[in-house]
Amino acid sequence: MADRKSLSMKDVELQKDNASVSMAHPTELVDPQVAKSLKRKADFILLPILTVAYLCNSLDRSNVSNANTAGLESDLGLVGTQFNQVLTYYQIPFIVLGPVTTVFTKLVGAKYALFIMLFVFGIASLATGFARTFEHLVVCRVFVGAFESGFLASVIYYLSTWYTRAELASRIGIFYGSLVASSAFGGLLAYGMFHVTPGDGYFAWSYLFFLEGGLTILWSFVCLFLIPSDPKSAWFLSNAEKEAAELRLRENVQSVETKFNLREGFMEFRTAHGYIRVLMIFISGVMLTSNANFLAMIVKRLGFSTVKTNLYTVAPALTGAVFLVAWCKSSDYFRERGFHVAMSILVSLVGYVILFTVDTSDTAVLYFAMFLCTIGAYPSTPIGSAWTVSNIPNLNARAFTSGVYIAAGNCAGLLSSNIYLTREAPRYITSLRVNVAMCVVGALINVGYSLWMRWENRRRDRVYGPVGVSVEGIESTRDPRFRFQY
Repeated sequence: MADRKSLSMKDVELQKDNASVSMAHPTELVDPQVAKSLKRKADFILLPILTVAYLCNSLDRSNVSNANTAGLESDLGLVGTQFNQVLTYYQIPFIVLGPVTTVFTKLVGAKYALFIMLFVFGIASLATGFARTFEHLVVCRVFVGAFESGFLASVIYYLSTWYTRAELASRIGIFYGSLVASSAFGGLLAYGMFHVTPGDGYFAWSYLFFLEGGLTILWSFVCLFLIPSDPKSAWFLSNAEKEAAELRLRENVQSVETKFNLREGFMEFRTAHGYIRVLMIFISGVMLTSNANFLAMIVKRLGFSTVKTNLYTVAPALTGAVFLVAWCKSSDYFRERGFHVAMSILVSLVGYVILFTVDTSDTAVLYFAMFLCTIGAYPSTPIGSAWTVSNIPNLNARAFTSGVYIAAGNCAGLLSSNIYLTREAPRYITSLRVNVAMCVVGALINVGYSLWMRWENRRRDRVYGPVGVSVEGIESTRDPRFRFQY
């Protein structure tokens, strides 16, 4: 009897020990100095390369709008809604191929996938400078859209294998800031290129495509030689740092197994979460693509010349980039996502209301409104992306969902490219109404979703007891051990 009692007590102690181990974070096994060195190398080697790559991506995406302010429509004889059709044809492959391209990145590794994407859409962008008809322009933009389709989602997925849930938003924000900076940089490049006297058979805007496409092709080779496919193959990490990277990854994923499983890929869409995230990114995408594609056209509403129009897009874009990084840093610091997204959307809402209500002659107030629209448009996508991947413990589901998530955001381009109607210039009433509506709905959904996650975490703590933040061995968000990052 005494032996049984003794054995029972040992079992209880063993269960306590096992519970203690299960509560431990994998990152507790990592030397803090090694982890610090790992993050520093990723921040100063990997992140700058990816940021410049996305800058090239963003420039090649938005340069057609800069070119339009320099007479692209009249030079190519575009009539009616043909310019809007060009933007729409770009969006079709950009949307459809996004999830496929992201899965391709997981299968072959970022090293080769990102190189192929950059190289091909760089060629297509450069070729746009030779376009002479509507058909030529459409073909070039379709190729740009097809190979840009999965670039952002691929990089977000890739970064999620390097950084923990608490570190991801600020890194995506820094990386994503290049999209905002592209508006500024693109405006400066356009300002310079439009001063070039075109040679025979070329237009002023042709040189913009030659320059930006050429830069993209050049940078594709930088990515090929310097970007590792994963932390285990990183040339700049020591063996200790590679081990630390794997342990850190285990805190965020069910398993570090790399074999792709299609059934697991669809896992998030067997719950409501996948569809809620698709709706949120679509709303954010409308505001984002409206600002990215049409910032120069909206500033033109102020009545400046072509050269000044592109120059005046620089200040809102640079200000937006600074606020974007600060917003994402704040989100990581407080480990909070939903309210940060909602607050950024409300800033955009104020800007669009001003554009909607103030007379076109009041240029100072309208220009200030463009700052607000730009500041508020960008944080929702990187923070939302970090929010999404941080709440998907399965790597296959994370890769596929990232592709669908960004593709859904890209779908917004189909709407935003057709709400800036030439006949409504310079106020563009339809676009302002749509963006105001998206801001209101987006803020409400993000706040509601975040509040639900907080409630669900408390419910699980109450029913199942509190757990650690590690998700190793947890297959999906349905597992009662999982806790949402809200």
